[in-house]
Amino acid sequence: MTNSIENASMKVPSLFMLILGIGLIVSMPFAYDIWPAGFRWVNPGINTPYEHMIVAIYLGLGICLIKGSKDPLKNSIIVDFTIISSILHGAVMFYDAFAVEHEMTHLIADVPMMFILAAVAYHLHPQRYLDRQLAN
Repeated sequence: MTNSIENASMKVPSLFMLILGIGLIVSMPFAYDIWPAGFRWVNPGINTPYEHMIVAIYLGLGICLIKGSKDPLKNSIIVDFTIISSILHGAVMFYDAFAVEHEMTHLIADVPMMFILAAVAYHLHPQRYLDRQLAN
């Protein structure tokens, strides 16, 4: 395999990582204010420090995705982390949406968003994407 084939094959995963990284950095600080019912967990009460911590984690992920987009194949571990953490985060929120009173709105907001993100990241994972390109 030549570098030119590998570089051409990585355009889509690279663009995905870049767009997701920018999207996280731009949207996460405002998600709780844009759609509070979909993103803010209020029972037993609003926990602003917790929200800040979640935002900080996603800002860090966004920065790593942007950096990793320069060489997606070499940095595919950040896509692995995105997939795994999204599935785990979504699963915990799914359970809590039923277990915690008045939190069912999350089943149409951040819970499916986590699973959709994991599915798209899985599909556009640099190694899987390259393998599909080389098989064609």
